[in-house]
Amino acid sequence: MSADEQLPPPVGGAVGGALGGALGGAWLAAALGLFLALVWRFDFLCDDAYITFRFARNLAAGRGLVFNPGVDPPVEGYSEFAWALVLAGGLKLGLSPMLLSRALSVAAGVGTLLLTARLLGERAAGTRRSTGGALLFLALAPPLAVWSTGGLATLPFALGVLGLFSLVWRRDEPAAAWKLGALSALCVLLRAEGAWWVAWTLGPAIVLGWARRRPVMWRRALGGAAIAVVVFGAHLAWRWATYGDWLPNTARVKVGLSARSLERGADYLAHALLTFPGIALAVAAGLAGRGWGERRVLPALLLVGASALHALAASGDFMAFGRFLVPALPFAALLLGAGLARLEGAPAPPPGAGRRGAAAAALVAGLCALTNLLPAFERAATPRTWRRAFAFRHNDPAALERSELAQWRRMNLQADEWVDLGKALKRVSEPGDSLVYGAVGAVGYFSDLFLYDMNGLVTREVALRPPLANARSPGHDKSVPREFFARYRPTYLYAFWYPRSEAELRVDPKLRELGLDPAVLEVVPLPPAESPRPAQLLVVWRGDA
Repeated sequence: MSADEQLPPPVGGAVGGALGGALGGAWLAAALGLFLALVWRFDFLCDDAYITFRFARNLAAGRGLVFNPGVDPPVEGYSEFAWALVLAGGLKLGLSPMLLSRALSVAAGVGTLLLTARLLGERAAGTRRSTGGALLFLALAPPLAVWSTGGLATLPFALGVLGLFSLVWRRDEPAAAWKLGALSALCVLLRAEGAWWVAWTLGPAIVLGWARRRPVMWRRALGGAAIAVVVFGAHLAWRWATYGDWLPNTARVKVGLSARSLERGADYLAHALLTFPGIALAVAAGLAGRGWGERRVLPALLLVGASALHALAASGDFMAFGRFLVPALPFAALLLGAGLARLEGAPAPPPGAGRRGAAAAALVAGLCALTNLLPAFERAATPRTWRRAFAFRHNDPAALERSELAQWRRMNLQADEWVDLGKALKRVSEPGDSLVYGAVGAVGYFSDLFLYDMNGLVTREVALRPPLANARSPGHDKSVPREFFARYRPTYLYAFWYPRSEAELRVDPKLRELGLDPAVLEVVPLPPAESPRPAQLLVVWRGDA
């Protein structure tokens, strides 16, 4: 390795450290450009985001943090408390949650890349090639780009965890306890399970600081943890006082910790790693290349493991592109950076080994990035039969065969359809009308109807039911048929768009397969100028039919 390739001492600041300390402007510009290109390709809003949007809108309007105003006690049908508060604040300022959520998430994605670049640059034994390769691996990971939009707090939360890690595992001593506590509290409030990652970030610092007789480390980490515990306890007390439950309803709809749920969680994890094998390769490179000699390797490995354990315990997630593994990606990049530096022989390669090491590092970095990127273009580095063996979306046979890109496209198209359905129902309904539906996000946000949720996210009596006997997709373990709510006399038991004529509607055999009798379905007239989908029919099943 030539002298000009050796890393200079890091400079202060995330951007400065990345640019001056490790990568140079070209590496960072390339990483940011590729990342933003993927963000543009996958820009979308998932249906679940609209659930939080409706909670935020009701809060901004003075109706409280509720989905269906008037329900007593209300139901906590969201998982991102602080995110709902931020969006409600934006609404007060006249900012659309659809725009604000994506703008903040993309900014968090850029922040994640910059902070990862800084952490890579702080490694005194790295080179521009090894740190650049690790950053490109992160920038080209489709899950990072996909969930930098979507409308959820996935990327702000991932940035919060990475920021906490950077404060704990600095080059000298951890940051002051109040700083650790403030960021830990934010992580706890951003996600319902945020305390899990806080524990796996601060816990090792407390244990290692105590074992290595470093009182500043363990005392500051313990102080930060104490602040997080106080905030967590206060939020728990508020949850009980507001919703009458210790757990959010989004946790209640899960199947629960059982052999069946763990099996599906294991399938989710295996399917994700077979779809994106570069993640496993990056972790293996870090372990094989650096062992335990690098200060941050073990803490980073623990946080990768914490993300995997969460996916296992939560029994997976039906959404596309491995959302539950997004917090692990920056730490996989740190491990990869350590492994690539070791392959290059940094800081002092043996005579004649520099070229071989650089070639090996480039090969490993390229494999990690390329195998991760392929699914974004309907390609894969592993055989389809392997991934099919760990299919975990059990709602229908087509879902078991669907690729991650196909699943994302389906989510995107369905969300657009539900947006239009909600807008159409808003035009034809009256105040106080109600609807039974399964995907309650966009339909609920745009229609403003009272929603009975077949999947139970915002309907407590469904979430409290025992799980169904047959295998289901994650989050659909307790779903009920529409008729379950007939006793409440909803205005609409169902509503949907039909793409053909009314004559074809009346004889369509597929409707009967879905449990719908065409004779009781009603076509609601919408003037073409007022219809979000003028070429399609708005069809409803009224509750009194």
